[in-house]
Amino acid sequence: MSMIPLFIALGATALMLRLMHPVAELVDLLDKPCNRKRHQGAVPLIGGIAVFSGVAISMVFSAELQLQARLFLVSSAMMVFIGMLDDKFDLSVRLRLLGQFLAASVIIFGGHLYISNLGNLFGFGIVDLGVWGIPFTYLAILAAMNAYNMIDGIDGLLGAMGLIAFTGIASVAALNNQAQVYQYALMAAFALIPFIICNMTITSRYRKVFMGDAGSMFVGLTVVWLLSQSTQPQHADGASIMAVTSLWLVALPIMDMVSVMIRRAISGRNPTSPDRDHIHHLYLRAGFSPRRTLAILVGIAMILAAIGILLEWADAPAVISLALFLAAYTLYFQQFRILKTHFKTER
Repeated sequence: MSMIPLFIALGATALMLRLMHPVAELVDLLDKPCNRKRHQGAVPLIGGIAVFSGVAISMVFSAELQLQARLFLVSSAMMVFIGMLDDKFDLSVRLRLLGQFLAASVIIFGGHLYISNLGNLFGFGIVDLGVWGIPFTYLAILAAMNAYNMIDGIDGLLGAMGLIAFTGIASVAALNNQAQVYQYALMAAFALIPFIICNMTITSRYRKVFMGDAGSMFVGLTVVWLLSQSTQPQHADGASIMAVTSLWLVALPIMDMVSVMIRRAISGRNPTSPDRDHIHHLYLRAGFSPRRTLAILVGIAMILAAIGILLEWADAPAVISLALFLAAYTLYFQQFRILKTHFKTER
């Protein structure tokens, strides 16, 4: 594979980050501090737009785009636009869901791309959802977008989770000779690098930016699009990967989302209501610095992704991979009790 498309993705994202700053200030596309947002000053919400632009430009210049790739660009452009409107006007949940549903429909119905084959997940034969794979894929897209949105709580975390997911997808795609998914996943990974540098203010050449809802929607949609192609035999351009491997590659955002929603439901609150009880919030309240919290969570996500890749490489049975994932989630869930106990004792 040529490195040129990857450097195009990186360079185009970096250029868009610089060009979009005055535009963000002109149209007031800024994230301003409030009760739930404790950053300093108004920060441009242009990360998602820039990363999408980098991926789109690199895809267009890399090769002749097939139908699935063209539909993805249309769908992701719609999703980023909806996210940008949400960042700007704080859309109602109903209107946002409608927009997300329409954008996802472009991929699902335009290219007949949806997740129906879950593999031999329970050891009793292939689980084939048939047409029920369509609503399942809608749920997967919405879950991924919300999971990445919820994990976006400290500098660098959303970008790092996206980077781990995309490099993980590229790794399992390489193991299964899926050249196209491998290339697109690496493009997305390279496009995230300039954003991470800006988001964490690693260099003073670029000002701080946030992803915004446009970014979390784009990352979530891209992850599900790539995994839908790589796990479904009829769409994979090589050997398909196990569907359960997908869980390992997006483990931390999914585990955090499920854990938070379960705790909200148990306490009688709306599972989708915002709060400050995500895993990164608990680490911060327990006394860890933002950078140390980032390092711990990135380490956990990398270990989980590595386990999934190793299980895929070893061709482990899907039922074993699922059982190990559930065991890993049980261990992960224990963090909440430990951190909350630690936080209470410190108070």
